[in-house]
Parts: sequence; C-alpha cells; structure tokens
Amino acid sequence: MIFRKPPPVTKPAFEDVVDRELMSLYRVAKTLTSNAADAEDLVGQTLYLAARAWPTFDGAHPKSWLIRILSNEHLGLLRKQNRHPEPQLEPEHEPTTEGYWQAIDWALVGDQLASEMAKLPEEYRLAVALCDIEQLTYEEAAVAMDVPSGTVRSRLYRGRNLLRSRLVHVLGELSPT
Repeated sequence: MIFRKPPPVTKPAFEDVVDRELMSLYRVAKTLTSNAADAEDLVGQTLYLAARAWPTFDGAHPKSWLIRILSNEHLGLLRKQNRHPEPQLEPEHEPTTEGYWQAIDWALVGDQLASEMAKLPEEYRLAVALCDIEQLTYEEAAVAMDVPSGTVRSRLYRGRNLLRSRLVHVLGELSPT
C-alpha cells in the first residue's frame, strides 16, 4: 500500500487570518471570561503570541490554532489565579417533556441564556461555544481545545445538558406548543 502525503497547505498571511477571525476570537474570549475587558486583553495576548509563533505554524486550520492559543492562555491565567471550576450536574432539574428545546421562546431567553452559559464549567462552556456558537466541526474544535474529538463530543453533550437543566431551573418548565 502506498501512502501519499497530503498536498501542502498554502499558508495565508497572518494579517488576513487576523482580519477574518478577530470577531470569532473575541466571542470565544468573551464566552470564556464573561467580561468584555478581560476578553479584549485575552485576544490581545493571543494575537501577540500567535504573531511570534506564526513562522513555525504550518498553515492548517488557522482558526482552530488561534483558538487553541487563546484557550491555553486563558487556562494559564486561571492557574495563576488558582481557581478551576468544578463541574456540577443538577439532574433533578431535567426537563420532563421531550419537546423542551422546541418550546423555548429564544427572544425571552437571550440574556438568561448568556448568563447561564457563563456559569458553565470552563471545558463545557468552551465546547458549546466552539461547536454551537462558532459552528466548528468536532475535529476543528478538537484541534482548538487540544483534545481528541471524542472528548469534544462528550464535553459538548454534558455542557448542553447542564445548560438545559439550568435553564429549566431558572425559567421553569415550559410546555411544548
């Protein structure tokens, strides 16, 4: 069996990647920090580190690469602050109806959803933000989070369930229409 190397990736210019991904980086940073000023600082530090490392980057998946830098920087800051959130699922608040998600009026939930999302443990919040908000594939999110894609799926599943149970608790049971 002959193995062929994949074609080389054409590496875009750093400035083009930053222009294209800046808002996405900010959204992910804001999701992680829950604070606009901290998010801006985190994005700035990420871009500084990325610019320094750009010559060694192979050009494959630049968005995931930038998000991984951002995530690693954020985790480093958390370690410095010596705090790491503990995941706590609240199974007693699970919805009783199958059509719960379809029954939510998202216009009414907006601010509450953002608030509850900010309370999710770090690894779940990042998985939900990357896959559901930024719409990265499991593989792209895995590269960004530096974990296997199965771990992304697991964290996404748990994060969605935790978010759903918190919304049920806060908003009360909604009956499907």
